[in-house]
Amino acid sequence: MLYPAELPGRARHYSPKDLIRSRALCFALLTLLWPGLSLAQTCPRPELNVGPAAKVHSRLEIELQDGRLIRTPHLAPFEASARGSSRMEQARAALEDWTRGEAIALGQRLPLADRWGRIVTPAFLASGQDLGLRLVAQGLVRVGPSHTDPCLIPLLAAEIQARNAKLGLWADSYYSVLPAHSSAALAAHAGEFVIAEGMVQRIGQTSTRIYLDLGPARGSNLSVTFSRQNAKAFADGGIVPDALVGKTIRVRGLLETRTRPQIEIYTPAAIEVMGS
Repeated sequence: MLYPAELPGRARHYSPKDLIRSRALCFALLTLLWPGLSLAQTCPRPELNVGPAAKVHSRLEIELQDGRLIRTPHLAPFEASARGSSRMEQARAALEDWTRGEAIALGQRLPLADRWGRIVTPAFLASGQDLGLRLVAQGLVRVGPSHTDPCLIPLLAAEIQARNAKLGLWADSYYSVLPAHSSAALAAHAGEFVIAEGMVQRIGQTSTRIYLDLGPARGSNLSVTFSRQNAKAFADGGIVPDALVGKTIRVRGLLETRTRPQIEIYTPAAIEVMGS
């Protein structure tokens, strides 16, 4: 059996009870870091068996024996390099090992397929084990929030635990949280999904966008941007730009460096307010 989280010493494997304990320890912290995530709602639980798995594709899509594709949401991509390809293959091989011949279950309501024909929803084994959560908990992938929903809460909690324990990719300094003021560190990760941290120095606005500048050197330090059309959704999620000045935040997303280091975000869950 393949266990791709290659770490010195004995590998740690998580039972469902381990994951429940980890979530409980992190829930209080998460409500501070991501105030827009509501604990009143819950992530869908496995209620609908959709059939046995046949294989797992390179983008972590689970192909069922009837040809349908299941894609777990909120899993971040790896960089297009030998390092990133190796990490992705480790995650793919682990997921295929866990699911080979196993029945896959989804939530009660089956969502429509996306434009690539994939059903994007949390996927579970018949035993109830959340497959995306297991990938994150073993440090095989990072969380890349595409929108805000209750399913992010256990994923983000599991990532905190894996990062603190330096499991899987978190043992590799390449995936460390980037300092927003370091031009060299940002340049080395151009075009990649990253997690970066810095203090909000100023807020900028145009007719269409809002900018959070993380660092004193505008143009070389990281900026976080989102559409003004989404300002209410961000405020409802606890992200009010003016209130962030002087606070340290972590942001996750695709790092662009064509004009200046910049991460465009689409959900308030992409920002952690540190020390809240």
